[in-house]
Amino acid sequence: MLFVREFEIIADEGGYLAVPFDMDGGTEGKTREEAVAMAADWLRATALDSLLHGYALPGGSVGHAPREGGWVVAVAVSVELSDAPAMTSTQAAKALGVSTARVAQMCSAGQLASWKVGSTRMVAVESVEERLAQAPRPGRPSTHAQKAVLA
Repeated sequence: MLFVREFEIIADEGGYLAVPFDMDGGTEGKTREEAVAMAADWLRATALDSLLHGYALPGGSVGHAPREGGWVVAVAVSVELSDAPAMTSTQAAKALGVSTARVAQMCSAGQLASWKVGSTRMVAVESVEERLAQAPRPGRPSTHAQKAVLA
C-alpha cells in the first residue's frame, strides 16, 4: 500500500525538523536531506503501525503551503503488513505459552495482529510482545480482585 504525506522541513538550531501536515508527530535531521530521509522512516513506521492496529492514517492531502517558512516535501513509502517482523502461529503459541487454537482465537478477536501467507498464519512479533507485557494471569481473578472491580 502506498502512503503519501507532505512534510514541512524547517531549519531549527543547527538542524532541520520534518513536521507532517494533518498528523501529530515528526522527526529531525542534521541536514535537509537527512530530515527528509528521517521523515520517510517515520512515515514507514507510522504506516506499519496503522496496518498492524487497524486504523487509518489521518491526512493525505497534498498542496500545502509552508506554515513556518520552511520547505514542503512530499514523502511516499510503500508498506505492506508483511513488512512487519513476524512469527508463525506455532511460534507465537510457544512464546505465549498457549495452544495454537488459542492463538487463532486471539487473532480472530483482534488481540494479536496477524495475516496469512498462503496457508500459514503469521503473527506480528510486536503484538506478541505487547501481549506478554500485559500478560493476564491464568485462571479466574481472586475474590479480592473481583470485589475491587465491583466496588
